[in-house]
Amino acid sequence: MNRYHGPEDASLAVRCLMGRIPEVANLGGVGDRISFRRIVQTPGGGITMFYDVGQGQGWQRNIVMDGSPHLPAGVRQWYGDSRGRWEGNTLVVDVTNFSPKTNFMGSRENLHVVERWTRTGPDTLEYAVTVEDPTVWTRPWTAKQEFTLQNDQENRIYNEPRCIEGNYGLPGLLHGHRMEDLAFAEGRGPDPRTISTVNAGDGERDPLQ
Repeated sequence: MNRYHGPEDASLAVRCLMGRIPEVANLGGVGDRISFRRIVQTPGGGITMFYDVGQGQGWQRNIVMDGSPHLPAGVRQWYGDSRGRWEGNTLVVDVTNFSPKTNFMGSRENLHVVERWTRTGPDTLEYAVTVEDPTVWTRPWTAKQEFTLQNDQENRIYNEPRCIEGNYGLPGLLHGHRMEDLAFAEGRGPDPRTISTVNAGDGERDPLQ
């Protein structure tokens, strides 16, 4: 169990694929403390949102604002298909067409998200998101989060986030597991199938020592 036979066996965080919609941080988690969003509206009317969530797992999404319908049902995307409109001073974004590889609390291709971004003060922005999927939840539910405006001058340059931990760490994890496989084949270590990576560092001895 919990074996790294290939990159696909690693968690999304290890593979630097943390972005998801809806992006609701866990209270007290890393993403809740140090994440930020930058919202940019282009002259043509489209909106791009840049996310820096957690420890460099940055990503971006484009919101279509021209009133056109969602993509055909056969077109599925990791972040879904975002279509926005203004209701007064609230930006309403309807998101569908999620990929079966999407996973938000067990919801995948049937996930439907409606986001409402509202300026509640000179320095505050409310994010209210309603989520529904009849195959997962008995009824739609809503979560809210408030963002505080940061200093525009200090943040005038947006540096693209880099998730270097996964880029450097994942090859090391894969190599370490291959060494365990080799040690077992040569009679120098335990069967790798009996080793759980969940308890790594929790008093478990190094199987190669």
